[in-house]
Amino acid sequence: MRILLSVEYRGTNYHGWQKQKNLITVSQTIEQAIFNITGKKTSLHGAGRTDAGVHAYSMKAHFDTNHGLPPEKYAFALNNALPADIKVRKSEQVSDNFHSRFDAISKTYLYKIYLGDYPSGLYYDTHYSIRPPLDIQVMQDGAKYLIGTHDFRAFMSQGSNPSSTIRTIFELEILQKQMCYASGQEVVISITGNSFLYNMVRIIAAQLIRVGKKIIQPDEIAFILESKKRRRAREIAPPHGLYLFEINY
Repeated sequence: MRILLSVEYRGTNYHGWQKQKNLITVSQTIEQAIFNITGKKTSLHGAGRTDAGVHAYSMKAHFDTNHGLPPEKYAFALNNALPADIKVRKSEQVSDNFHSRFDAISKTYLYKIYLGDYPSGLYYDTHYSIRPPLDIQVMQDGAKYLIGTHDFRAFMSQGSNPSSTIRTIFELEILQKQMCYASGQEVVISITGNSFLYNMVRIIAAQLIRVGKKIIQPDEIAFILESKKRRRAREIAPPHGLYLFEINY
């Protein structure tokens, strides 16, 4: 039986999603919880990877088991075995040929910014703190150049070797609102694409922030994209502002 989990986690205390030797990761922690329930070692297959400090609203991951627990009960059982910063929002049975990574049609990431005169003690590990001003309209103007199918080689960090750097961004928007119980504002960069290169979202966020700070003009985003050179977009936004929001199948 193949079980699909929808997992929410705060990545602050973990060295990313993927298992690493001698380091505490999100998937490793969930695998241990599954073992505590089933008594068998299980491999958890995630829909992607998130780096150290990155968060998720709904990471998808599947595993196979012959244990007699009903599929929908795994969420309850796992949540009793998991730490407070990792929780399973839903568990369900899927077909035996379903794959959480390879069957994904699109993913949505959020990059969250805390815009205020002073850094926030509440949001220090959930938002990237930036001092105003930040021009949201020109950021949106720059974002338009990234929508569609392009070669995003300039927006990829070293450390991976994909077969292709062509990706499609379906939607990219910047939202701003006043934060509850805080003097600052929240700026959210929301980006949906068919898939993403290594650190692509964080590099895009950094370049759009540069546009909002009037360091570069909006049309320079198109120049960076067309150059296909990483040195044109050296900046990368810190990991703690990034969230995997949704995966569609």
